[in-house]
Amino acid sequence: MASREQFNTSISQKRTGIIFAAAAIALIFCGFLLYIRPGATGPNSMVEGGVGEFSIYFALFVFAIYIAFLSKDLMNASYVVSVGDQGIFDRRISTDWIPWSAIHTVSIVNHSSQKSLLFEISESEDIAKNTMRLIINHNTISKNGTPHEFLVEAGTLKGGFTALHNAVTSFHQIPQDGRAH
Repeated sequence: MASREQFNTSISQKRTGIIFAAAAIALIFCGFLLYIRPGATGPNSMVEGGVGEFSIYFALFVFAIYIAFLSKDLMNASYVVSVGDQGIFDRRISTDWIPWSAIHTVSIVNHSSQKSLLFEISESEDIAKNTMRLIINHNTISKNGTPHEFLVEAGTLKGGFTALHNAVTSFHQIPQDGRAH
């Protein structure tokens, strides 16, 4: 059998850039509010050391941390998900390829109002070493330490769900209705 093409997908820089800009605007707005201290002389004034001042400092902290994480995504233009003959490799949740032979079914699920692919996998020692990151964030783990399933979210990927779905269907069957049978 001839080797088929390998599909590599990275994070959508446009979507991440828009979120980055919105977070930066919110950070600047919070800093501006802290600087001007609205209502400094009236009944709605922001008292030093009060709840209003604390809230703005907290918001500044949260937006700054979020911007740092988004900056990492914007600077990292490498591939996040690869789909090929050897299986699927989602660098966010696994450390190596998960072979198609270990994947029982693939189904489409709506997760957080976005379509994602849910992969049900078999229990084997080969898979256990490749899914160490996945084990940290997963509830249903088998006796040998292998998760039974993993979710590949496509919302932040370039091309979104359509690109991921098309890549996976090139190598593995997904039921027409999207549900595992």
